[in-house]
Amino acid sequence: MQEQQPSQGSKISNFEWGLVTGAALVVDTVQVFLNMFAIGIIANRGIDIVVGMALPLYFYLRGVKLDSKKVFSWIGSFIAEEIPIVDSLPLWSGDVLLTMALDKADKKLPKLPI
Repeated sequence: MQEQQPSQGSKISNFEWGLVTGAALVVDTVQVFLNMFAIGIIANRGIDIVVGMALPLYFYLRGVKLDSKKVFSWIGSFIAEEIPIVDSLPLWSGDVLLTMALDKADKKLPKLPI
């Protein structure tokens, strides 16, 4: 009899993915609102630093495999969020959705017995 291997992906449920996506949407919305005022120039940089460190830490603690695609996605989103006009785009939300898609793809790939 063959022993079943545990699944590859993270321990994040669909409901939890929805909560994380919702939180990222809230952060992006707050940043767009702050960009309408002068405070956004400074406040958004602080928000980006906190979110840019918290998201990868959260994903790591929840078992998301840290491969190069996800790491470059996080770094790219962080750098793009530091550009004044570009930071109005919902980059954090897109990053969470991309990480979710890549994580779910990791779960579906069969592990080859080598």
